[in-house]
Amino acid sequence: MTKPRSKVVRMQAQALRIHPLAQRDVLPSKEKKLTAELDLDAIGVFHAVQYEINGEIACWLIDGQHRLHALIAHGLGEWLVDVKIHLDVTDDAHASALFLKLNDRSVVSPFDKFKNEVTSGMETARGVLQQLKSRWLEVTKEPGEGKVRCVVAMKRVYDFDGGIALGRTLDTVLSAWGKTDAAMDGKLIEGIGILYRTYGEAIDQPVLAKKLAKYAGGASAVLGDARGLKSHRRGTVPRCVAEVVIDLYNAGRRSGKLDPL
Repeated sequence: MTKPRSKVVRMQAQALRIHPLAQRDVLPSKEKKLTAELDLDAIGVFHAVQYEINGEIACWLIDGQHRLHALIAHGLGEWLVDVKIHLDVTDDAHASALFLKLNDRSVVSPFDKFKNEVTSGMETARGVLQQLKSRWLEVTKEPGEGKVRCVVAMKRVYDFDGGIALGRTLDTVLSAWGKTDAAMDGKLIEGIGILYRTYGEAIDQPVLAKKLAKYAGGASAVLGDARGLKSHRRGTVPRCVAEVVIDLYNAGRRSGKLDPL
């Protein structure tokens, strides 16, 4: 295996640029803490890549933006810092993969991790994004109509069977409750995903969607009843969601009932 090429240079902190795709959003709490407790002896090494982005060649920061912000906030933009430049990384996909590697043990939000998994070409993340885009859903940190925050649950359901269960789950949920924030709850998505993984085509999707649409209280009520079920038995909330939905689906059916999980 070829050893990755890199070099360490000393340069002014202010000369570094934040990578526009690979870096996560600034965490205000972390930035505030570092700014208040800045220790120049503990600044450490910054990680960067160097290639052209949007017509500009610069040292693009992959790891260390909170420390950089703290230095700038203290008026230390001219402070010389050690920067490890990863010479083999020459495109955004590899830069995002490097970010994931460098931050493997640090706290990275699911959104930032998902964003970099997509850019670095990871199959599950790209598959989830494709399914969401085809249904006009947007991955975001903010709640709202048509917005998806539960990327961890989406990836888990996608990995059940390569996206089949996720597609059926999304179509069912959207048909029943539309693109509401409550409908895009991760535990709800995972619970219905468990149904489609387990029973597949045995489920009549239009029938299930119609019954869910008539459920008193909507998506939030299904989740609430699942939490209530979990309070007096073992199991996860998603599994309890699946049990609640099975009971709903089977109600009034003379044939084609789903067996208990």
